[in-house]
Amino acid sequence: MNFFQKIFSTTTPTENRTAGPDRVQMIKENTDKLWQYLDETLDFYNSLACPCAFPRFRQIVGLDCVDFRKSFYASETEGFISLAGKHFQIQEISGGDENSNQLWTCNTCASTFHCGWSDFSIHVNRTFLKTLELKTTDIGADATLPIPLFVGLFGHTFPDQSSILPVDYGTFTTYIRALKSDVAI
Repeated sequence: MNFFQKIFSTTTPTENRTAGPDRVQMIKENTDKLWQYLDETLDFYNSLACPCAFPRFRQIVGLDCVDFRKSFYASETEGFISLAGKHFQIQEISGGDENSNQLWTCNTCASTFHCGWSDFSIHVNRTFLKTLELKTTDIGADATLPIPLFVGLFGHTFPDQSSILPVDYGTFTTYIRALKSDVAI
C-alpha cells in the first residue's frame, strides 16, 4: 500500500488470496480426479438412459453465477459440460446474452438445452447448460439444496453455504450417481 492509500483509505488491506504451491497442487490433483469421475459418470448415465434423465446432472450443469448475482464458476459444471458434448448434437445459435450460445440436443432422448459461455474477467469464464425441453423420464434422484461440490467454486464472489456446500469426494460421488428409489440397475 503506498503512502496516499494509507492516508486516504477507509478500508483495511485485504489478505493475499493467492494459493501456495501445495494448495495449487492439491486443487490440480482433485480436479483431475473429479473430471475423470465425471467422464465415467457420463458413461454410467448412458448405460442406463442418458445424462438428461438425471436431475442432479441438470442441476450441476445449470449452475450459473448470474442466477446468484455473483462472479464465479464451478469446476464440476465446467467439467461436466466439457465432457458431455460428445453425447449431444451441438448447433451454434445467434443472439442471446452470452459471448457464445449453442443449442444442445441429446443424442439419446432429443431433450434440448441452451449452452452459454461468457468471460467475466481474466480469471472467470463460466459456462452453463440450461434445460429448454426435457423429453425423458427422470431415473436419477431429485436434486437437493445446498448443492454439494467437491472441487467447487473459483472466482471473485460466491454464494453462501445455503446454496453451495463444499463436500468430500465420497459425498459428491454418491450424490451425483444416486438413482430414484424405485429404479433398479
